[in-house]
Amino acid sequence: MAFVDLLLGLIKEPLFIISCIFWIITLILVKILGKRKENVSIFFPFLVLFKSKMFNRFFQKISGKGKRLWKIWWNIGIIVSFLLMIYAIYFFISNFFSLIFNPQPENAIIPLIPGVTIGFPIFSYFILPILFTMTIHEFSHAIAAEVDGVNVKSSGIFGAGIFFIIGFGAFVEVDEFQLNSKNYSSKTRLRVASAGIWSNIILAAIFFLLLLGFPTIMKVGYYTEGFQISYVLSNNEGGFNEYNLEDGDIVYKINNTLVDINNNANLNDILTNKSSLKCSIGDQLEFSCINRTTGEEYIRDVTLGFNSFVGFDWVQINNTAFNITNVYSWLSAGNNYDLDLEGKIIVEINETLINYQNNQTFEVFLTRNKPSYKLNITSDKGESFEIFVDFYSNIPGAHLLNEIYLGLNIEKNSDYSINISKVFKNDIESGINEGRIPENTIITKINGTQILLTNQSFKEFITTNFSPKPGDTLIFTDENENNYILITSEKPITPVFIGIQTRPYWVPSNWLGRLIGGLFPNEINLFFTFTFMISFSLALFNLLPISIFDGGRMIKEIIQLAIGTKLVDKKARKRIRYEYDPDDSKQHLFTHSISEIIRVREIISMENTLNNENESITNGEIEKRDEMEFIGRELLYKTHDTSNDGFIDTVEINDDTKIEKKRIIEVEVEYEHDLKEIPKKRIYKLISSVMGVMLIASFIISYIKFGNSLFWL
Repeated sequence: MAFVDLLLGLIKEPLFIISCIFWIITLILVKILGKRKENVSIFFPFLVLFKSKMFNRFFQKISGKGKRLWKIWWNIGIIVSFLLMIYAIYFFISNFFSLIFNPQPENAIIPLIPGVTIGFPIFSYFILPILFTMTIHEFSHAIAAEVDGVNVKSSGIFGAGIFFIIGFGAFVEVDEFQLNSKNYSSKTRLRVASAGIWSNIILAAIFFLLLLGFPTIMKVGYYTEGFQISYVLSNNEGGFNEYNLEDGDIVYKINNTLVDINNNANLNDILTNKSSLKCSIGDQLEFSCINRTTGEEYIRDVTLGFNSFVGFDWVQINNTAFNITNVYSWLSAGNNYDLDLEGKIIVEINETLINYQNNQTFEVFLTRNKPSYKLNITSDKGESFEIFVDFYSNIPGAHLLNEIYLGLNIEKNSDYSINISKVFKNDIESGINEGRIPENTIITKINGTQILLTNQSFKEFITTNFSPKPGDTLIFTDENENNYILITSEKPITPVFIGIQTRPYWVPSNWLGRLIGGLFPNEINLFFTFTFMISFSLALFNLLPISIFDGGRMIKEIIQLAIGTKLVDKKARKRIRYEYDPDDSKQHLFTHSISEIIRVREIISMENTLNNENESITNGEIEKRDEMEFIGRELLYKTHDTSNDGFIDTVEINDDTKIEKKRIIEVEVEYEHDLKEIPKKRIYKLISSVMGVMLIASFIISYIKFGNSLFWL
């Protein structure tokens, strides 16, 4: 049953439909490309790869023009990427320790996993930015490789994850063996490794500038970014303007004040008196609206009511009761968090029975009285609760005290002390005492009076003893007799309430704006935002010195440059084994610096089957292996230097040698051995492992501390 529910839920998701269409296109491409002998790999439903050389000519054409300028451009990328790598390492290490010792939501590192850390509808907005960003990243690797003469073996598209929910995009396959040959310098390898990162940095910068200039760009076809009314609360739901406004009204002026979301004049700014227009409860406002098709203007008269806040969510369950579904904590600005309200079915308010048919609802009741006050609600089991009704605030800690705001989250430590568990930041969290008192400070006295919470709350202790007003100061004293002078202010509230739900809407100024529509610019803005986020995040993650990232390839080359190479006078030997394919007599040995092939032979019988994988045997294992197996005949062969670096890298079995089925072939080689190879590998493995473990640990800690949601997503 759960599986059926999952399938029904998926069918409703636009991303599922897109993915199904993508798989149909995949099957068509398989049919077409199969006839052209393209390399198509499908691991349904987890992965599909289309390998082709159709883009190679494009890469060669682009890289062939202005090679010197291209090299200068990619050299700049090496420098910038290296500097940003230092920052990335510092950022992730410091963030890791913050997650351990002082975890905050902004420190969380959670990967985008559709359906787990991010909802399917939101993830659908990420598809085009991911495709665009990854394509630019991969094509940059290819162009940088071609500029230095490194072959691009193939290119194509891929889709990853069940129904492609992980993502899809373009990829290129650079000839890594050729790139790491002696024909190419470390600078070439660094250019190729950093090219994708450098392009992502540039892409992020471009889209950041586009976001900054977005309002100016939109002036081409739009007058201002106002809002469109998507829902008007009925009187029964606590609304004040059921018959004054209509769904679909496009508002661009309020009392002749231009609504402009991008210039601190959105609806919330206006209602909280942050604009030139001053609003108060009971005022009548004029909403200047515009018809989306004709451009004609009309006026709506709007009443401002009370914006009441009770610190919990509720839903109607029948005509005579509602259910309290969620009670806000202190961190959510809750003012009734200490009452056992969640799950209660409320049937009575101040001894008045609830009756939705007769307009006797909780919502209507809240419109009759100006906050702040208390009222009694009664459950269906006869339980009575006295709740606070305050003005609405979405600022944490707003209702910590009765009349004032401190910008702190305070927890009881004992009957004689409190703990300052959170100090809200002044710039982004509407704090007012940031820098005046540290977090996790134990306070024992207020204004010289010993804290006593035996039979009262901290709010009651402050009110009873001091009754502070906005603008007063309070002296908090810790257990070491250190004093902290804190300022107070009015509660950061939104006192007025209209009773509408809105969405941003660009008001067209000409035919172009009317043609595109007022909602489409928001889609463009989301594309710019997500492309910036993904480009910058991809660059930052990819710079980490982990083997699977481009940063790993860069740090490997840096270690090579720092430690250098020391070749031994006597060449080393080893055996390489592979499974012979009768349809392809050539076999790449994937080993650098081979100076000589000692012999090539077919293994008729052996104790350990290689299961289609190459195996290298070092000198110390050769004699031991000879005792364990029967070695067959020696084969005639040719050698090739496909990388043109003066060393052998490929053997070709003589055509006269008849091997009718797949057999194991053993190639014994002599090669130049680097004495510093092992320490270089150990250092690289240590750095890569430590950073990899730290990153995985950050994911785990973030999940444990903050759950499986990607916050606002």
